[in-house]
Amino acid sequence: MNKNKIKLIGMFTTLSILLTLSTKPVFAGQYGDDCDDCNTRFRISKEVRTSGDTSWKDKVTNVKEGEVVEFRITVKNKSDGEVGDSDNMETKDFLPDEMEKVGGNGLTEEFDDFNPGDTRTFIITAKVKDSEYNKDVKFEKCVVNKVELRWEDEFEGSDTATVCYGNIEPSELPKTGSLDTLAIVGLGFLTAGLVTKKKFSR
Repeated sequence: MNKNKIKLIGMFTTLSILLTLSTKPVFAGQYGDDCDDCNTRFRISKEVRTSGDTSWKDKVTNVKEGEVVEFRITVKNKSDGEVGDSDNMETKDFLPDEMEKVGGNGLTEEFDDFNPGDTRTFIITAKVKDSEYNKDVKFEKCVVNKVELRWEDEFEGSDTATVCYGNIEPSELPKTGSLDTLAIVGLGFLTAGLVTKKKFSR
């Protein structure tokens, strides 16, 4: 096996490792807790959709002026403790400054008697403030809405949902954006390897 083939194999091996690493989930603690094993007692999740849509998502894009957005907060008691031991539960929603609440449940909800296996769901409706659209330039902006869960004033987890709006068509990258970037780099490596091989084979 000549040196050129060894180099080419090395490039492919490196690319494979990078692609494998890029597909692993981002650490959930950066924006929220999205891990069943991170908290053995409770799980909180947050999803979003535009009014009239039937599917819930982590992110909505191209939200228009005046369009109502719905946030769904779901809390589940995963513990195996004795019935009635989970009182003083609280969810607190941190609605971005760019948005205003128009209906639904409160930004802060308190509840008791949250027994093992129980689930509580809250819906908050909001919209992007009209002033956000009063711009003379083309723009696209995304804001993150976070919710936190506490039990007896102790932090138990959090999650987020993202809302994107503007006056241009969205230019959102797919969730595999990092993978696509690495694929482009890999293509560059492949091209360079083939060119090198061709030069030395003359």
